[in-house]
Amino acid sequence: MGIATLAHAELYCRDLEASLEHFRDTMGMYVRHEEDDAYYLAAFGDWQDYTLILREGDEWGCKHVAWMLEDEDDFEVFKERIEESGYDTEWVEAGAEPGQGRALKFDYPGATPEYWELVYDVDRAFDTVDEEHKPRLKNQPARKPERGAGFRRIDHVNFNVSNVAECTEWFQDVLGFNLREEGLDPEGNQAGAWLSVSPLVHEIAFVAPPPDANVVDKMDHVAYYMDGGYRGELERAADLLRERGIEFVGGPARHGISQAHFNYYLEPSGNKVEIFAGGYLIFDPEWETVTWTPEDGSDGFVWWGGKAGQHARRQYDYIPTDETDWSDEGSHHLRNRYKSQDPDEAEPEAEADD
Repeated sequence: MGIATLAHAELYCRDLEASLEHFRDTMGMYVRHEEDDAYYLAAFGDWQDYTLILREGDEWGCKHVAWMLEDEDDFEVFKERIEESGYDTEWVEAGAEPGQGRALKFDYPGATPEYWELVYDVDRAFDTVDEEHKPRLKNQPARKPERGAGFRRIDHVNFNVSNVAECTEWFQDVLGFNLREEGLDPEGNQAGAWLSVSPLVHEIAFVAPPPDANVVDKMDHVAYYMDGGYRGELERAADLLRERGIEFVGGPARHGISQAHFNYYLEPSGNKVEIFAGGYLIFDPEWETVTWTPEDGSDGFVWWGGKAGQHARRQYDYIPTDETDWSDEGSHHLRNRYKSQDPDEAEPEAEADD
């Protein structure tokens, strides 16, 4: 009984066709379904029919995230738990999303995404992949793509929230997630939490961004796993992204938390994507939460590959330490993302010199 794994994530895209081209052609994902305002995609190793939904929208962000149940009877158990915790649920009819049976929508203490979803009866990629893309390797859902970087599978989602501890506790108590690692701020408050229901070190994370970064209560990123480490597929993906003029907003580097190699970038509609490689798995049933404190410095976020402040400045246009000598170079392309998206509040253009 319980939640088995992450099923899929739905992103809003300001430029739907450009985002589709990116995930399909540059990152090598397969398009499984099309609608007038949406595309449903999967990586070659995703066992689900699809794990990423790209939906036309006015601004970047996450519409919903779905979790896969272990048993259909779990619907009623979680419906009762969620409602007893004070949050609403709503049944979604079978077929509302392609290849999916009935689902349960629900809310929680955080402000993002718009809603969560529990699913059980979903199409499997082993059954739905067309003949052209079926692999000879029988234990792999689809052929490894001959184009693009080749994401293997969805790995996790990460959200910037103003109430990390409350969201974390709710996911533990109501949904049964395990707190694998956490980060504390100088006052001892939980500033980051990494949780999972499987041996993965995390399938969801809640992080408190700098309060002036203007991404509070917004999705931080969706992550896809790639084979190899820094000198493997991740490096090849980095080359492909740079050839297409996409700038990185963090990495290539290695996290202390999760021990994974990473590279963050913004896809054409402005959603942040993490290329995630390596890392460790947890098989200890009595695993104790690993806690990172300010005394650990930047080791949790960046084990190697650059100072944490440099990454934070590039991701949040913010310097979280007393170091003041970092250049603005490399952060300009993020400012429109992390500052207000209201055109009336945009920064005025600099006047030309006479």
